Amino acid sequence: MPIPFIVREFEVDGQTVECRFFQPELVDIDYVCRYEVEWPNKQLSSKSFGIDQVQALLLAMQKVHADLLFLRVKKGSKVEWLENENLALPIIDSIQEWSPTNSY
Repeated sequence: MPIPFIVREFEVDGQTVECRFFQPELVDIDYVCRYEVEWPNKQLSSKSFGIDQVQALLLAMQKVHADLLFLRVKKGSKVEWLENENLALPIIDSIQEWSPTNSY
């Protein structure tokens, strides 16, 4: 089983949610970055594709950020990192208004 090379924990409604990102790997002509989000009652596994390792990782981080912000904005959950609403992850332009103080 691969070992994640980046892990970050968030608090969602007082419960720890762990996000694990795995080293991007070359598959055919693109890179694939697998990631897992360990929710208190389930696990999400997905992946992002990029032209290089950096893009694949950034896109995976953006997808996780969007999922977490969806919980906050659309479901009313309290989502924090280090007791702060800024989750310190890259964000896609189309949902920037969901996290106006995001600095990444």
